[in-house]
Parts: sequence; structure tokens; C-alpha cells
Amino acid sequence: MSYTIGPAQKVDTEKKEVHSIPCSVQYTGPAEVSSNFIREQIDGESAERGMFRGRGMEGAEWKAPEGYEIHVLKERKGPKGVMLDIESRPDAIRVWQWDRTCGEDNADRTTIARASAYLRIAQSLADD
Repeated sequence: MSYTIGPAQKVDTEKKEVHSIPCSVQYTGPAEVSSNFIREQIDGESAERGMFRGRGMEGAEWKAPEGYEIHVLKERKGPKGVMLDIESRPDAIRVWQWDRTCGEDNADRTTIARASAYLRIAQSLADD
């Protein structure tokens, strides 16, 4: 299956939070995170504590490496097949972990941060 990525159909000027939560939910639409997900700031740290489906978690903000952007894509049917429209461009993703802390000192241990290390490796190889 091939995809075509197109520009946003409408510009959403309101910045929405994007979360990466370590669970499997059979729902792919928007969610009322603020009313269904309990969160609190940890005093003196950039990390947050949260509760989802009875599991305690810690969340930290992750920003894309320099030269990269975060895009939220929305699928729609186009004239030549499936199109992915850019719905928003958030500045950061809140990454949640249930099995480890992910405050400032451990933010690089999150799955998304470890995966982004491959971007740096690929750039180093391309520059070589």
C-alpha cells in the first residue's frame, strides 16, 4: 500500500498536546485526555506523574532532534488512494513510561528518544 502525504486541509492554530502512552487501545481517533487521564506535576522536576487504566506512569517531554519536525498525520481517501494529511505540527511529545522513570536525567531512555538516535546515526553516515 502506498501513501501520499499532503498539506493540512485546514490550519489548526491551537497547539494540542501529543502523548505516547505504552499501551494498546483499539481506538485511533481523538480522545478527551484531560478528563480521562489523571496527571500531576512532580515538584521541582520537568516530569509528570499520571494514571491510566489503574497503572501509574511518569511522563517527560520529548522534542525532535535539530533539523526534524513532529507531524501528526490524519488518513483520508484521495483520488489516487490513501492520503495522509498533516493535521498539526506539535513542538513536543509527552512520552509516558510505566516501568521506569523518565525525568530529565532519564529522558533519553524512552523508546522514542532511543529511536531518534538512529536519525543521528543516519545523518552521520550520510555526511561521511
